[in-house]
Amino acid sequence: MTMLYKGPTTRLFSAQALLFCACLLMLLFLYGYGDNGEPNPLEDQGVSRWAVTKIWSSSKGGADDKMARQNTSRSSEEAQGTPSGFNMTRELIRLNPGIFSALPREFLPNYKNPCWFEKVNETDVGSQLRDRLVDNGTGHFRLRCLPYFYIIGMPKCGTTDLYYRITEHPDVVGGPKEPHWWAKNRRHLLEKYLDYFDEAAWTIRTRVRKSLTSSGQEVLNHDVITGDGSPSTIWCNNRWREQQWDTPNNEPPILVADLLRAVQPHAKFILTLRNPTERLYSEYLFFSGGFRDKKSVTDFHERATLAIDIFQSCLKNNTVRSCTYDPNLPPTRTVRLRLGLYEVYLRDWLSVFPRDQILVQRLEDHSKDPHTTMTRVFKFLDLGPITNQSDKDAIFMSNAKRSQKKRYDSIGQMLPKTRRMLNKFYRPYNQRLAELLNDTDYLWLKKSSV
Repeated sequence: MTMLYKGPTTRLFSAQALLFCACLLMLLFLYGYGDNGEPNPLEDQGVSRWAVTKIWSSSKGGADDKMARQNTSRSSEEAQGTPSGFNMTRELIRLNPGIFSALPREFLPNYKNPCWFEKVNETDVGSQLRDRLVDNGTGHFRLRCLPYFYIIGMPKCGTTDLYYRITEHPDVVGGPKEPHWWAKNRRHLLEKYLDYFDEAAWTIRTRVRKSLTSSGQEVLNHDVITGDGSPSTIWCNNRWREQQWDTPNNEPPILVADLLRAVQPHAKFILTLRNPTERLYSEYLFFSGGFRDKKSVTDFHERATLAIDIFQSCLKNNTVRSCTYDPNLPPTRTVRLRLGLYEVYLRDWLSVFPRDQILVQRLEDHSKDPHTTMTRVFKFLDLGPITNQSDKDAIFMSNAKRSQKKRYDSIGQMLPKTRRMLNKFYRPYNQRLAELLNDTDYLWLKKSSV
């Protein structure tokens, strides 16, 4: 009887132990504690694989925190925007397994830009990249880099001019200005996004500065950085509706900002804005796609009127935030009214990232005095002074070539009644923005010169 009793108990205990170990290993793998046995190609240089900034940790709250979306049109309780029991971290990993599995647990310590070495098969890369692989005797490694900074918006607010001025700095290397990966192209693997920065990664790796520690030991520092200039990053969150979450007030519980925070909690973001009324008309003039011959100040007025009517109709049964992000509102092509609701987008981002990680500037100020705005940008990015005169000219001098003067001349300024209508629509949102930033310049009371 005793023998018959002990046998099943032992087997039951063993099964429970195996199940526990399996669950533990799964959790360790899921949260990035497995290194797949890959060696660090920099260990020969005395660099520990994990002795660097952690990706998975954040400077704000725990992993299961619920982001409180502040909006002056709603109470703080309604601002949660998340269903009961909603786990932000779990949802991010579930929705983006390819991103988190491709990332290292930590970035390289002597690189200012977030970079890491990825183990690859030599035959899986092209001949040009093959020559750039690191071989330490245990395998081949490829340097991968994410952007150090992001210009997150807004369209027709001078993001292109700003991006190319930044990349004129000797410690900044550019790439494709607008991959639009985080907001629009995440269906593609993260590897595809990283491929955009292959040339930048090579420059970051090969351009080094030597310095000495207090003990006299020589250290190689990689101080070059790169950036992403996609102006859709702050506002385009259309994919949240595909998940069919049952959320209060029909508001998105997860935004691009949340994903970027999980991946790069210390990234830096630049947001450039302009008078939303002027931004809307500039974008209308910019769009083509079969509308070029039909453009007129009257056509713009009609389209702007329709866009306002659609948005105001939505507000009858929904919050401002819900209508701002709702991808199912009838489209008003060439007149994207909601992109001028800067306060809604920025308030959401400030609920995710600290204020000192987001630099906000006005296009009007940049056009008037690029030297001041660019000096502020370089300070924000921790970049050194410019010494070369040609670099100074490219960065700090005014440049009127990128304006849309010809299109304004051919079609004309918007009708006065259109301007009054749009100014009235945007006024309350500008007021909230000015309060949020504690800066009355964002009321745009003065006549714009751009």
